[in-house]
Amino acid sequence: MIRAVFFDIDGTLMPFGAPGIPESTQAALDALTLRGIDRVIATGRHTTEIDLLPIRDVPFDAWITLNGQLCYDGQGRIFFENPLTGPEGLLQLFHEKRIPVMLVEKDRMYINFVNEKVIAAQLDIATPVPEVGEYQGASIYQAIVYVTREEQAEMARRIGDKQITRWNDRAVDIVEKGASKVTGIEKYLALKGYRREETVAFGDGENDVEMLRYVHIGVAMGNARQTVKQAADRVTASAEEDGIMKGLHELGLI
Repeated sequence: MIRAVFFDIDGTLMPFGAPGIPESTQAALDALTLRGIDRVIATGRHTTEIDLLPIRDVPFDAWITLNGQLCYDGQGRIFFENPLTGPEGLLQLFHEKRIPVMLVEKDRMYINFVNEKVIAAQLDIATPVPEVGEYQGASIYQAIVYVTREEQAEMARRIGDKQITRWNDRAVDIVEKGASKVTGIEKYLALKGYRREETVAFGDGENDVEMLRYVHIGVAMGNARQTVKQAADRVTASAEEDGIMKGLHELGLI
């Protein structure tokens, strides 16, 4: 029996460039609730970004944010947090201002400087360009570094032993080594007393690969990269083509 379904946001619940969640997706989410199945967000986004999206008005049973580094229950209470340890390498990159680096704290996210790469990456996810700010000593939960695939190796050497996950051709997420959306999923299952065999997940990006492999049934969206589809158990239609509704129906969950 499936007890919880985990959803990425961009390119999964919300098609890229769309003004909101498709009607079919909202209907599918409502149907899950009627079946008593938990609906959980699993995203790389920060809460301040989510607050700018139409999805902010949709109730979920939990919000796994920042790729599992800050997790909230349905009432907005934190049930797990995992700040970066030893961020000196990242901070050096941030202060050098040679490549754009965004630092993400619990209630704040800011960047060292903005260039065309930042503007293009943020446009891809329909999110405003972050404010330029200075590091003031707070815990960092995630960093976003705006580098191409060719530039990634040198950046990785500089930051030390961290988890790097690409979400855009121009940008990567950086979290604590070994951490991913799976970290938050594991904490949620422990909180609820659910088993791994009682889970499904939908995703489309490289930061969804671990999640799709971990859950009982991982479903890749039709718009996902081939590497993501290969990591999944099933492939549904694209986010624009009612992929959530079709995928849940095919699984017999709605």
